[in-house]
Amino acid sequence: MGDIAAELKTYLKTISGVTTLVGAGTAARIYHSRAKQGVSLPFIVYEVFAGSSAEYLNGIAGVATNRIEVVCYAATSTGAYSLAEAVRLAPLQMFRGTMGSTAVLATTANGGYERGIDLPEPGGNQRRYWITRDYILTYAEAVA
Repeated sequence: MGDIAAELKTYLKTISGVTTLVGAGTAARIYHSRAKQGVSLPFIVYEVFAGSSAEYLNGIAGVATNRIEVVCYAATSTGAYSLAEAVRLAPLQMFRGTMGSTAVLATTANGGYERGIDLPEPGGNQRRYWITRDYILTYAEAVA
């Protein structure tokens, strides 16, 4: 069982609807926490937030939950929405199965999506549009 952040990135890189938009393999524009400076659009940034690690009376249950925020950036509002939908329908929402080496027991959307725009950087003229959606992943974790 691996780090859920790395496992998510590995999984998204196997989805043709996603890689068609952000590239494949080591060139895939999928980033944990922050995108590389000057990266071309579209791209994905994801962040893993605190969750829980289940316990029972005698020890660790081997089940963890984390909230993961996925933000999809593009040059247009429509492009950002299309990328966010490619991620959601990968499927990420309602996914159950193996993600890398981790057994994902359930994935649920944590509400709907939010959209926004980043104004151009100083000296630039390109706006970035984004769509963000949160997912709750429940997955198996090591017990020893």
